[in-house]
Order: sequence, then structure tokens, then C-alpha cells
Amino acid sequence: MAVLAETTAQVLVDDTITLPQRAEKIDEIVARVQDLNCFVIENKVIFQGVLHKQIFFVDTKGFVRHVGVDIPFSGFVDIPGAPAGATCRLTATIEFIDFRLLSPTELRETVVIAIGVTVTDEVNNMTVCSNTLPLEALRFGEPNTVRVKNAGGGVVCR
Repeated sequence: MAVLAETTAQVLVDDTITLPQRAEKIDEIVARVQDLNCFVIENKVIFQGVLHKQIFFVDTKGFVRHVGVDIPFSGFVDIPGAPAGATCRLTATIEFIDFRLLSPTELRETVVIAIGVTVTDEVNNMTVCSNTLPLEALRFGEPNTVRVKNAGGGVVCR
């Protein structure tokens, strides 16, 4: 197995959650990245995962309470020369967490995740399918609206 490319991408996860009970303060947040997966299209790796957080807070009676939250995220990184269907591997590191109690029931959290991406020439046993945009997508009068039809050849699988 030969490594074709390695790079790092950063993902910003910024979310406001509603706590199930009123909180006096946030005691602790334990976060981890899970369920990472990726796939390679030509010259690009698309990745996704879940930021799982365990939030411990102190309620108005002084008891420590807990709530778990899963926040999906996704992104991509350009990797010139990466062939579609190549094997990719991901690593994740939480680089930064900030949180602020906006109200007794609203918590705003900002997390920066570094995603390490490795593309290898290892044979991928998964079926990779792609359906790329036609050369000229049909555009409508509304901004940011594109209609894409499967022109001729259909979906390509390898």
C-alpha cells in the first residue's frame, strides 16, 4: 500500500442547543468525534462524522444533570490527482471548544475539529458510484437553483 496524499482539513461546528431543564451553570462538557467516514471522488475527499457531546450542568436546585447531543458534520478537501474510488482514512482531533450559557435553557457551543485525511492506492472493496453534473446545468430564475438531470450514460459505478 502506498500513500498517495495526506492533508488536514478543519471543520467548525457551531450550535445552540436547548437544555431539558434550567441551568445555573455548565459544569463540564466531554466531547468526542465518532462515526467518521469518507469517500474519494476525482481530486477530492468528502468526509462526514458526528460530534458527540456529554453536557453536565447544574440545575436550579444544585443537582448536576446530564444531556447527550450528537451533531453531524461534513466537509471536503481538495486532493489533486486523487483517483475516484481510492481508499481514504480519517483521524480527528478536537482542537478547540468554547461554550456559553445564553439563557438558563440555551447553550451555545463552538468546536473546531481537525480532520487528518490520508488517501492510499489500496484497493477499495466498496462500490463507488458517481453521477456528475452535466457540462451545463439548467438554471432557473431563482438564485442558487440548479436542476440536474441524468444525461444519457446514467450512474457510473466502479
